Amino acid sequence: MHSEAVAAFVFLRNVPRSQVLVGIRRPEVNDRHPGVVSVPTLRIPAELVPHMMPATGAGEVMANRDLRGPRRSFGTARSTTTPEGLLVEAVLSKKLRMGDALESGLVAGCCAVRCVLGGEVDDPTGRDGRLESTLMVTIEAELDHGAHRVPDSTASYSALSWAEPMELATAWRTRDGQRLFPDASPLEVCMRGLCVQSAVRVIETRDAQVV
Repeated sequence: MHSEAVAAFVFLRNVPRSQVLVGIRRPEVNDRHPGVVSVPTLRIPAELVPHMMPATGAGEVMANRDLRGPRRSFGTARSTTTPEGLLVEAVLSKKLRMGDALESGLVAGCCAVRCVLGGEVDDPTGRDGRLESTLMVTIEAELDHGAHRVPDSTASYSALSWAEPMELATAWRTRDGQRLFPDASPLEVCMRGLCVQSAVRVIETRDAQVV
């Protein structure tokens, strides 16, 4: 049984080429995992998780599996009537400062749950420090338009950037956050965490399916 549920978001754009959004968690507002290279994340109610994926037994969610969830919309009328659309719009509004663009119809796309991972998440560099048993639900969100409106930084992320998918995978395996953010201080930025692990899994599964 996992005590925490978190959604991770693999935001993708196809113009000028296929890229994924990554950021550095701003230490001032992130008690857990400050300075960590991350895809956008959002804590969510555990009760919401079973509504986005298959369950076994008495409603127990199966962790550590790839999924092909139904495609949902975000940034369009009634997008927030689905859990996936609601969560994508919530993280865009709260973490990426794009609420006005969403409301104006300037940002939109499709999303789907792609994997769920479970794990014991530690916090060796944060102010929280607790070990959390976490269920990470990863949502792939393709931006049909509005990707250019993603800011360079927000209150949640000291830097945001579009990265080549395979560069993210390589940075994860080498634990080299500066590969994605070369101007970041090596004393302040690191590469670790269940959210990036799940994002890399989604990216590599996606590439295998394309091939």
